[in-house]
Amino acid sequence: MRAPMRLIKEGVLGGELAMRQVRMKQGSRVTYRRFTARTGMEAQNIEAWCGQGEIDQWGWRPTTVCMILTPDGRATLATPPLDLGSWWSVTAIAPTSASERVDRVEILPVEDPTPIDLELVLDRIRSGEVKLRRRLAGPDVTGERRVFPRIGDAERPLQPDGAATYVYDGLELRLTPNVEAKTVSIASARVAPPLDASFAEEGGLARRLEILTRPPEELQPTEFVVGGVRFDPSALVVDGSPLGPRGVLAKGTMSHARTGRVTQDIEMGTMLNARIPAGAAAHQVEIFRGLALGGRTSRFWCASVSALTVFGRQNDQLTCFRRAGEGYEGVWPDQGRTWLATTDQSTTPVFRRADALHIEESEIDLIGPMEVRLEIQRIVRDLITVRIFARRDEQDALVMTVTRLVENGQAVIPMWSHRLVLTVADGKAQASLTADGDGEGLPSVGTYP
Repeated sequence: MRAPMRLIKEGVLGGELAMRQVRMKQGSRVTYRRFTARTGMEAQNIEAWCGQGEIDQWGWRPTTVCMILTPDGRATLATPPLDLGSWWSVTAIAPTSASERVDRVEILPVEDPTPIDLELVLDRIRSGEVKLRRRLAGPDVTGERRVFPRIGDAERPLQPDGAATYVYDGLELRLTPNVEAKTVSIASARVAPPLDASFAEEGGLARRLEILTRPPEELQPTEFVVGGVRFDPSALVVDGSPLGPRGVLAKGTMSHARTGRVTQDIEMGTMLNARIPAGAAAHQVEIFRGLALGGRTSRFWCASVSALTVFGRQNDQLTCFRRAGEGYEGVWPDQGRTWLATTDQSTTPVFRRADALHIEESEIDLIGPMEVRLEIQRIVRDLITVRIFARRDEQDALVMTVTRLVENGQAVIPMWSHRLVLTVADGKAQASLTADGDGEGLPSVGTYP
């Protein structure tokens, strides 16, 4: 079976694009793509126009190039890590530069859609089953040949009458195998109207798919939130004396950004019977990172998971979850404490998923307050580095590192409504807190672990 398909959004470049060793010519055919996060802690979805381009590797050769739409209104170029598929079917990309940007190029409409087909191919016949291969067929990156990206197999069991059935878009195929000849005879009958007819009043199936693939709204950093801490500049008590490395510039008592109570057991579905028990307290963490594709905010819930180990059941395995597909995916953060996760990074693989997070948000801090301090790490030439720690139960958790340039003897750390002004001289810093902030917060200048 062969069924015609089309790209949801397609166009051609209205101008040329070039960056480092990659380029795209004016008039190159491109399609809109949204690359979604594959793991729970990755950055959010990336929008790009991918198309026919070239890369300079001992001479220019054809490859897929994507114009990533960065949040600053410009673009950066990316190529796939492996040259698999074609410009319309590539599944992963990597930016060619972490900081370089180019002006975006207008995408012009096309009148002739790129011909792409869905093909259903007989793979094999064996006792009690017919196996089908599903693949797409379309032009390669040069436009001269066709490629056939595989999109999965369909194993169809034989029914009592000796035939297997496969339904596509309301059309039922009846496949009667001849095991000896390794062939099938095919009969077809319509058992339901095509999906496009069902969506006719909404503009057709293509229009429906456009709505489903609209980019989600980007998460914006929450004011006065640093990781899992609700930062309160007015609660800081400043030590105004000159201090060197390890000196505490300021400290104060603060609460968690947001906490919640688990209302029913959250099962992980693993052989170790991992779960978050009902009644447990969870806390929300928000991480903002300036990435090559622009700043991205990650927001997730963290709680202690109870799981069986070689030492018996342990109830202190902090795991953080955020939405991934239809459920939630978890990682073990490699920084922080059970009472405060401080990063979205993990060096330990963990395969934990939850269908739903049964968490009821609380108006009060269910875990309890912590002491937050700003401590000098080092002063080197015209740079000063300050680390922000949280402390509770005689434990420290590194929340953020801030490095600021010293100009005319001063460095400024923005804190939304306030500013921490550091006067630096003779290898020491003297702090003062002023209530004249311009709205810029710590996440815009600091780095999470």
